[in-house]
Amino acid sequence: MLIYSWKYRLRYGIGIIWNYIFYEATISDYFELRLFEKSREKKKEYLTSKQGLQFAQYVDSEDIFIKLCSKQAMYKELGKFTKREQLYSEKCTLEEFKNFIGKHSEALYKPDVADCGRGIEKWTFTNTDIESLYAKFKKESAVLDELVQQHHLLSKLNPSSVNTVRIFTVVLGKEECEIIGAALRIGKGNTIIDNYSAGGLVGAIDVNTGIVMEDAEDAIGKRYSMHPISKIKIQGFKIPNWNMILEFVKECAMNYSLKYVAWDIAVRENDCVLIEANPNGMANVIQIAGAGGRKAQYKELYRKIEKARR
Repeated sequence: MLIYSWKYRLRYGIGIIWNYIFYEATISDYFELRLFEKSREKKKEYLTSKQGLQFAQYVDSEDIFIKLCSKQAMYKELGKFTKREQLYSEKCTLEEFKNFIGKHSEALYKPDVADCGRGIEKWTFTNTDIESLYAKFKKESAVLDELVQQHHLLSKLNPSSVNTVRIFTVVLGKEECEIIGAALRIGKGNTIIDNYSAGGLVGAIDVNTGIVMEDAEDAIGKRYSMHPISKIKIQGFKIPNWNMILEFVKECAMNYSLKYVAWDIAVRENDCVLIEANPNGMANVIQIAGAGGRKAQYKELYRKIEKARR
């Protein structure tokens, strides 16, 4: 058994090095995109994390990219699309903090600069030492975010998390926004976040219909025909209010400084709201669960952007 284990470790180790040298694939790419089971020709169809970052750097300036990694800066530009109350630790007074928790029994605490759901906590304000909690809030740059009540169909998938739609867009000109791809993100278990990198599931969405195309996948490539907790079938699940979501995300894109963005959108009963706008956003989530590689699509986007800049 030990020999068997070492054989597999050696195989994957060599595979990781080989794929990095010849395809610029990171360790995450190797497993998330399941490159270990793909042919050489098939691997060439996939955009790697490094290539995705290069595209983001081609589209947007470094100054804007770095600035809008801050949630506070992002929400400042896109405030009208959040449709909920937020507090920022750097500017918040004790009186404002008391007023906020007087209206909300719970909220999400989010570090200002962090990705993949890192550091997010649900804060409950009943029977709380307000001044101690305020001191904790003021300790680091952070956002306190009013909870979103999601659409009942999405809540049924995994009630503990807000299960969002991630949509990648790029603005090609003054009046043109192209939707690159979309995925449904679903939490798993009692987690409050739906992030793929934190144990959540991803289902590829047909942009034309808003329907999940195949079984969902997690970050290690395990497939799920139904949600492991709710037992709801994932393939064929139709995202509610889909056309409204597409129009909403295009409006967000046309009113933002960053031109290449991965949008996290929460769907409510009669509308949708912005959760976050992610610089870069890791295109792996729109290349798994049956979506297929998007390298050719990004190559065409380079051409369109170059043409628009002339």
